[in-house]
This record gives sequence, C-alpha cells and structure tokens, in this order.
Amino acid sequence: MRFASSAPVAAATLVSAIALAIPLGGCPADEPSACTDYSPPASFDAQTPTVSFSRDVMPIFAQSCSFSSCHGSSAGSANGVFLGGTDASLVHQAIVDVRSSKLPEMPFVKPGEPRESFLLRKMDGSQCALDARCTGGTCGQSMPQNDATLPLETRDTVRRWIAQGAKND
Repeated sequence: MRFASSAPVAAATLVSAIALAIPLGGCPADEPSACTDYSPPASFDAQTPTVSFSRDVMPIFAQSCSFSSCHGSSAGSANGVFLGGTDASLVHQAIVDVRSSKLPEMPFVKPGEPRESFLLRKMDGSQCALDARCTGGTCGQSMPQNDATLPLETRDTVRRWIAQGAKND
C-alpha cells in the first residue's frame, strides 16, 4: 500500500517538473517579457482602406519615432534608421528596400510583404522571434523603445501601407 499511496505524489512531482522544463510558445510561461510572434487575423484586410505614406504613415513616425533621441537625427546616429523630418521622400528612401544592420537579410520595409519588413516586426514587438538570425543574437527592443506598443490600429496602418506596395506618394 505504501507504494500505491506515494505513486500519485511522485507522478505529480514528475509532471510538475516536466511542465516547468517545457517552454510554452518558445518562452518560459512565467517570463513577463515572453516573445509572441504577431500575425494579423485572417479577417484583416490589407487592401482597404488605401493608405498614403505622406498623409497616413509619416504622421505616425512624427508622433512616435522621429525624436532626435530615437530615429530623427539627420546628422549622426539615428539608431539604425532615419524616420524623422518632414521630407517624406528622404524617409521613404531610408527604409524601403534598405537592409537593417541588425538583420541584414531583411529590409526595414519590403514592399508587399509586411511579415518580411523588419520595421513592422519591431513595431509589433515580434522581432524577438527573429533573434537567432540577428547580429549578436538579438534584434533589440520593440519600437517605440521603452514605451508601450503602438495601438493595433496604428500598426495596421503601417501594415496596410507595406502590403499595398509601400509607395511614396
């Protein structure tokens, strides 16, 4: 009888130990900064509404990214990518089909391919899913850095612009 009564305790201990050792979703369940790889739901319509770079995307960069301490410096470091100023053509030229130094195989913006656009991966906070491929084994923090992730509606505006060909209008 002693064996039978201790068996459930031993089994429960073994199950707990196994559960703690198996990471869920690629990260430990108790880690607050667990990585999640965001993908829009199947209901997401990337073609509607039509998005304008100068009218819709540039204001997002101006509000969230283009500070001189982040990506707004036209002289010196812009932390890897320039997103500042009022010249939409200059910003467009700095991000579309331009490879990231953190992940040289992926451009900041790949026209028509939001999931293959490093900028959007950083904005979604899913760059961590690419860490193994990034220089130094990390793709860095999500953007905006040290801030909450931008609202989904805002990120979806950028996602639509990229899906619609990342045109400079």
